[in-house]
Amino acid sequence: MLNPNPVSKHLPISRTVLEIVVLSLIGLAAVAIRTKLRIPLNMPGHHGLEVMAILLIGRHWAKLPLASSISSLSAALFLLLPWAGIKDPFIPFIYILMGIVIDLLYRFTFSEKRMLFSLLIIGSIAYSIIPLSRLLIHLSVDYPYGSFLKTGYFYPVFSHFIFGAAGGLLAGLLIKAQHKITK
Repeated sequence: MLNPNPVSKHLPISRTVLEIVVLSLIGLAAVAIRTKLRIPLNMPGHHGLEVMAILLIGRHWAKLPLASSISSLSAALFLLLPWAGIKDPFIPFIYILMGIVIDLLYRFTFSEKRMLFSLLIIGSIAYSIIPLSRLLIHLSVDYPYGSFLKTGYFYPVFSHFIFGAAGGLLAGLLIKAQHKITK
């Protein structure tokens, strides 16, 4: 019989500790790639492809119910560092909210039979949290978000939704490919 936790057999750490470390690294990787890929496409939300793919793969891999919250907290802490180059002071908090939304949606809507569709929906809704939160902040405290000033309110929400869906779809396709390879 296969050991479900072969790593902890050789290392003096539990699966939970290992998952927390890996999920933290996943969160770091998601924002490190996002901050490194500063491609000026003038399309709000274009980082949803890689960010959602990475976070959703981590969410699917982990057994912890708060997996995405852990990854997003790690991402948020990285975003607070000055060399991350993030100009939006609210984005770390928005990332934490996004992780909570992923965990809730995954828990209540994920279906293994409809994995591609489930991850597409989770990715699109979760990544839409960014412009929706920004819209709430913008309307509440009049913080000037450039994407709203340039394109209005609808386009940033729509483009984040589409790129988040693409990231969810990419995550689902990569997970399915990995399942086929390991069978």
